[in-house]
Amino acid sequence: MKKFVLLLILVPAFILNTHAKSKEPLSIIPWPAKVEITKGSFVFNNNTIITLSEETDELKNLADLISSYFKQTSIWKIYTSTKIKTKKPYSLITLQLKNDIQAKESYVLDIQPNLITITAGDGAGIFYGIQTLFQLLPTDQNQKNLSVPCVRIEDSPRFKWRGVHLDVCRHFFTVEFVKKYIDVLAAYKMNTFHWHLTEDQGWRIEIKKYPRLTEIGSVRKETMKDGKPHGGFYTQEQIKDVVEYARQRYINVVPEIEMPGHSQAALSAYPEFSCTGGPFEVGTIWGVIEDVYCAGNDKTFEFLQDVLAEVMALFPSQIIHIGGDECPKTRWKVCEKCQARIKSLGLKDEHELQSYFIQRIEKFLNSKGRKIIGWDEILEGGLAPNAAVMSWRGIDGGIAAAKAKHFAVMSPGTHCYFDHYQGLNGEPKAIGGYTTLEKVYAYEPVPEALNEEESKYIMGAQANVWTEYIEKTDHVEYMLLPRMLALSEVVWSPKELRNYSDFSERIEKHYDILSKKNYNFRVPPPVEESDEYLITGKKMFELKKPIKNSIVRYTLDGSEPNEKSKVYSSPIMISKPVVIKARTYLKNGRVSSANSLSISLVYTLQNGINYKYYEGDWNSVTDFYSVKPIKTGKINRLSLRDVKIKEKRFGVLYEGFIKIDKPGQYTFYLSSDDGSKFFLSNNELIDNDGLHGDKTVSAQIQLTAGKYPFKIYYFNKTGDYSLKLEFESTEMKRRIVSANQFFTK
Repeated sequence: MKKFVLLLILVPAFILNTHAKSKEPLSIIPWPAKVEITKGSFVFNNNTIITLSEETDELKNLADLISSYFKQTSIWKIYTSTKIKTKKPYSLITLQLKNDIQAKESYVLDIQPNLITITAGDGAGIFYGIQTLFQLLPTDQNQKNLSVPCVRIEDSPRFKWRGVHLDVCRHFFTVEFVKKYIDVLAAYKMNTFHWHLTEDQGWRIEIKKYPRLTEIGSVRKETMKDGKPHGGFYTQEQIKDVVEYARQRYINVVPEIEMPGHSQAALSAYPEFSCTGGPFEVGTIWGVIEDVYCAGNDKTFEFLQDVLAEVMALFPSQIIHIGGDECPKTRWKVCEKCQARIKSLGLKDEHELQSYFIQRIEKFLNSKGRKIIGWDEILEGGLAPNAAVMSWRGIDGGIAAAKAKHFAVMSPGTHCYFDHYQGLNGEPKAIGGYTTLEKVYAYEPVPEALNEEESKYIMGAQANVWTEYIEKTDHVEYMLLPRMLALSEVVWSPKELRNYSDFSERIEKHYDILSKKNYNFRVPPPVEESDEYLITGKKMFELKKPIKNSIVRYTLDGSEPNEKSKVYSSPIMISKPVVIKARTYLKNGRVSSANSLSISLVYTLQNGINYKYYEGDWNSVTDFYSVKPIKTGKINRLSLRDVKIKEKRFGVLYEGFIKIDKPGQYTFYLSSDDGSKFFLSNNELIDNDGLHGDKTVSAQIQLTAGKYPFKIYYFNKTGDYSLKLEFESTEMKRRIVSANQFFTK
């Protein structure tokens, strides 16, 4: 009899991450550069006061931040005072600026039994020291014996760009929510808010010289044929309010004004700046739209310069994001003005025309004392002289920029796109992909391909939250949290101190912190994988709590676990095919998704799937129909992992027989990223071919009981890869086609 463990017990890695007296962990995120724990604790009371090294508005505001925090969360009232009555017992919180601390954003937090001192060279450092102090407080702060452990922390960030992005164009979000978003960024020492304000599907910023941008461009008639209008925009006063709100939290707001592509919302309002003259409507479907700004029309640049002039008046950021990504060249190739521009400037092609477009915009912004950053497509055709690159299509863009001595922000889709799924099932709708908390934490922003000098051009990293499939604010928060906490440690903490096991222990307290602040977040389920597990006889399955102080409830019949389901307390004996579904229940009332694990009983001499594995660069499964396979073999379940993929670009042919137990009308679902096709009885049943993200296509067929020959072709060209075959009937709920239904003959 064997035991199978689904999740490993999380063991703290750092001895120093424990308060010597209470043995409770110091649950600080991101983890500081240097921590020295000393004896004792600082106890707050009504005599606790805040003192300042100098009477500046900045320090007064930071002191007010502490006062208001305690007023909202505890029974104690703490005030700032310049007069200390030394005859009475007292406890002090001192904020002091020192010119000899030159490292920006760094701080020293020194907690002694009577005195808390936060020292920094600038206000940002004081602010971050305060955030660390708040994290040291117990989650229940409404108590008489409120204290923090004595400790000395010396801390500074690893990277200067610690960014989080929000797309408010695909779906619009209110000022109140944007502020709440900024609050959680600030709490975890993120210092850049990238605000994606213009897009094909909506223009979200008021431009007074061009009122139709918001009158027309801010509202689309529907979204993906749902028949419901969607719109909204921010007035300039609202923009100023948000920028100031962020400034007070030491966050720089970087606006993104997309060009030359992703511009249909603007062209719907001012079609004269397109190549064809329109008419256009605000984009209603996701994807890349071929109508873009006309690069051969000087009035296009006058328009964009006017827009950017108003943008610069609202945003003090030295860096302006100008997009530059996914710009089709279709219209430019047949546009007389664009072709005339290419000829007059002696440009090679439309890629160099885009480079001209970006460089012309950069020259204008440079003349106003600003710099540009753009998505890594701005490298195509030649990089603008002073431009920074945001590397999203992997890491190659960042590498190319750094080697050319241009600054880069790393934001690869593999690790930093938070619109990707966090789990393999039970998750809310996402655009595709699979980016777990652990995967984010494992990310290293500095590519190995760069030497020490080139590495200096990596400014940091950024998470991106695109909202095509994220309509509600709680969904935004769910996609952001807790993955942003992992990224905050990636961009702040020293590389050599990062440890996922230790982080996993520290994050438990933050689930309570986030809950008290009314943020939605993903609770880790007891079963992270939705894979199929195979058994040939009896086996013990052990569920492990991903969070210590939680309850795990489960079912074995495929039904959704609820508060009445069985509580997991000991390993489960499995001797037949079952579907385990389990949830994590936190004490604060939050619950995880109900992730499932399908367990199949197989007979290795009968069950199985034959496969052929190919390597190559294809756009369709038909491209490798006649190619000789690299290897062949047999596996027991439909799995890409079991084939042991070696290259990013590959193809697989699976073939064998599927056993149907009962006659009836069946619906098959083929999901893949990229393309796939499903043949049953030598007839094509499902065509899910082509380059795309995670996509599901279904088809129905009437079947009798018996075995049916099948083939599944699959290929991957870029990004993540996945493949899944499910089915259902009138008598059976939708589920994967399990291993015990596959036969080689």
